Amino acid sequence: MTDTTPTADTDWPEGVIARYVTVGGATVDLTHDTLTANDTAPNVTSAQCGGCPAYRNYEWRPRADRFDNGSTWADSDARPWAQEHAERCRAMPRPA
Repeated sequence: MTDTTPTADTDWPEGVIARYVTVGGATVDLTHDTLTANDTAPNVTSAQCGGCPAYRNYEWRPRADRFDNGSTWADSDARPWAQEHAERCRAMPRPA
């Protein structure tokens, strides 16, 4: 059987700004997304667990200001949730 657990040298999908590995071996990916098809620029930070469908497209809306490194406050709000979810989630990665 082949081990499909993500490693530090595994390429991240396009647009992923942060990635957390769950206890079960899936990943929780943070991305910048748009709320509607009419939006021209990303305006939310989304978290998506690759193992459990209950936590897909969980969104944080940015506040008006930004950190010096270019991250939004929404990123700052999303990261602790993603970390906590990864520490508890036992869902395995979905097969390719």
